[in-house]
Amino acid sequence: MECSRHSSDKIINEDEINQLEIEIQKFKGLLKESKLSDYIINTVYLLNFDLNENNHNKPKFSWLKIFGGFYGKEYSEQINRKNRLEKLSNDIDSLIIDLKLN
Repeated sequence: MECSRHSSDKIINEDEINQLEIEIQKFKGLLKESKLSDYIINTVYLLNFDLNENNHNKPKFSWLKIFGGFYGKEYSEQINRKNRLEKLSNDIDSLIIDLKLN
């Protein structure tokens, strides 16, 4: 899975985020052109692919930005990216199970 590959070294940099966003856009384009049912296409499009989202029910560690300066900001961004990729991966796994059952 791409989410795992991009987070394998435990550091998710801007280049990896950009590459994953490009791959997501390619996937959406291929999906739109595919002959899959509208149900599958619409269900996939309901997934939240926003990799910059902060709302994933994890602590934000905003105090680190003030307390730790640049390092605290970098640390909190890494935590956010890691949590966001984990959530996206879990959402995709749930979607796969749902599609297999339906």
